[in-house]
Parts: sequence; structure tokens; C-alpha cells
Amino acid sequence: MKKRFSHRFLILTLASIFGPGAQAVSDIHISGDWVTLGDVAPVSGAAAGRQIAAAPLPGQRMPLSSAFIEAQASAAGFPVDLPDGEMVWVARAATLQPAAQPQPQSIPATATIARETAPDGHVPVLVTDVSRGDVITSSMITYEPFDDRRRIQGLIRSADILRNTEATRTIRAGQPMSLRDIQQASVVKKGDLIQLIYERGPIKLVVNAKALDDAAKGETVRIQNLQSNRSMDAIAWGPGEARVGEL
Repeated sequence: MKKRFSHRFLILTLASIFGPGAQAVSDIHISGDWVTLGDVAPVSGAAAGRQIAAAPLPGQRMPLSSAFIEAQASAAGFPVDLPDGEMVWVARAATLQPAAQPQPQSIPATATIARETAPDGHVPVLVTDVSRGDVITSSMITYEPFDDRRRIQGLIRSADILRNTEATRTIRAGQPMSLRDIQQASVVKKGDLIQLIYERGPIKLVVNAKALDDAAKGETVRIQNLQSNRSMDAIAWGPGEARVGEL
């Protein structure tokens, strides 16, 4: 695996130096439903199983930009350098092979919630009203009966889905919730004063910055470097912290 990545990234580097006439990078072949970080970047451990994109349809291929891969690798704690503007092509086998897939690390846009995770005929609801941006905690959640004849798109049937989330709108106590009502909890809020960190090897630089957007962990956030007054994109890393490849 290591040799394959070394060869592929060498080709990418040569292509960036010598232009579009250089040898094209061969497709990366996968068989599962997700493209993982380990498929497209030289990372190891738990980070290699991080799901970064839905796989193309069987027998088809799709491109992932070098900027997208770099951002995902940085969020996982494995910064990589790829030539600007390059595309890495991922191809999916026409015949799917059974493969164990890691669990998603973020809230899916659509999901089938397992009924057995809740008492029969019950759904999770909140015991108190929450406003947009409020973090939902386990102490706020209980189960109440639900009439399955009601049609709610993206109905949440498991309290597990509510872990580490915040409300996207006002949610009333006792009200059944849908996936549109929640999102991953923000670790950086618009207007927050945060630390902007550049770290590579033994070098670590820290400057004060201001968040210009809300962002969950691993998401891109627009920030303003208060030392240079320059605005740039960074990766939300944790509460009050964002990281960037260059300052």
C-alpha cells in the first residue's frame, strides 16, 4: 500500500511540474459504498477508515479534487501536500464484493433509522424547548409514543442520532424530530475569537483569529487572521481552534 501511494504521489508531483502532458494518474479502485481517506491519501490507523465521500455507482468513476483530499486529511490529523488543481479519479467495481464498512462519522443527509433502537411505537423527543444553535444533550431526551400513520420525512427514531448535535431551528418539547432539525454541533461559532494554528513537523505557529462562520469539527470555516487582517479558509479543529496549511 505504501509503495502504491508513493508512486502515485510522485506522478502527481511530476504532472504539476511538467504540465498536462505528463503521465496521467491511474484510477483508484474501490468496491464499497464509501470512499475512505485511506483510499486516496497515505494515512493509517482509524483515519484511514474515515468516510469522505459516497462512492460512484457500480461500474462508474468520479473525481475528487486535491484540495478536498488535503482538507479531509488535515481534519483527520494527517496533513498531506498535493499539487493544486489535480483530480484523483475513483472507480467502483461493476460487481460489488462484500466488505465491512466503517460507521459514518457525521449525520447523513438521509438515513434509515433502526426501529429496534427505540421502544416499539416510540420516538425520541426533547423534554424542553430548544432554539436554533442550542446543543442537544442526553438529559434533554426521552421517548414518547408515535402514530406511524403520520408522515414525517427523515423521522428520527433513535436517540443515538442526536448525539453531538445542535438544533437548526426552534424545536418544541414533545415534538417528533426529523434529520432536517439537527446538524453536527459547531465547535467554532461566527464571531468567536479563536486560535489559528499552523503545525508541520517540529514547527508550530499560533495566531489569534476571528471566526466568520459556524463550523462543526472537520468542516471548512472562514476566518480572519487578526495579526494580518487577512481572511482565509481553515479547518475547524476543536472548541476555539482552527488549523490551516499556511499562514
